[in-house]
Amino acid sequence: MFEDARALRQQVFVEEEGYKNEFDEEDARAIHLVLYLDKKPIGVARLVEIDPETYRLGRVAVVKEFRHQKVGTYLVKYMEVKVKTLGGRKIILGAQADKVGFYAKLGYRPDPNGEVYLDEGHHHVMMEKILKFKKRSGPFRPY
Repeated sequence: MFEDARALRQQVFVEEEGYKNEFDEEDARAIHLVLYLDKKPIGVARLVEIDPETYRLGRVAVVKEFRHQKVGTYLVKYMEVKVKTLGGRKIILGAQADKVGFYAKLGYRPDPNGEVYLDEGHHHVMMEKILKFKKRSGPFRPY
């Protein structure tokens, strides 16, 4: 699976967008998600633990022919559920400036202390989301 994640990130971030330092030491400890359609990888995302309650979401990419079809939304929401299952309560990410609206629709907010920063010449904005947990209504009944 990581080979598919790597190939998709190479295609989107390196070949299409011009990043040179796409792969790093965090890949070895990250949780990688690859979404397939008919055995073809169409989307990818990565999750890295910062501390037991905070995770960094990144490397969210969708192949060109599947963009604007909610694939990115699915990837992000799946990773949010994964963070909850791991006991996390907060997700941070560095959004490309032109993707801030996408993340804002999913409940992410610019970090109040964050400013626009450059990553290999591309403008990014730090964003975060505090995950909400549903409260049970009534007492727990196992049967």
